[in-house]
Amino acid sequence: MRHVAWLLLPTLLAGCGGGSSSATLSVVCGGGTQLVGAASVEVLGDLANGRPTMEFPDPANPGKDGAISVQPHERCKITPSGK
Repeated sequence: MRHVAWLLLPTLLAGCGGGSSSATLSVVCGGGTQLVGAASVEVLGDLANGRPTMEFPDPANPGKDGAISVQPHERCKITPSGK
């Protein structure tokens, strides 16, 4: 659960500023890009197969959600990416 806490902070910061923004989010885990172009990323405390998960509106499939399971001891970075 300690690793989930650090995943939550960038998500909270990405939502600051109010109003709508054209920026999207990218997620890089373990040095590899997992996601590009998400409107939002929800970091969950729930475990899927013993791993913390992140859910997001799938940018490639409008109206559907996607999920990323984080490997044990893997670090992820959520960053804004301009559109």
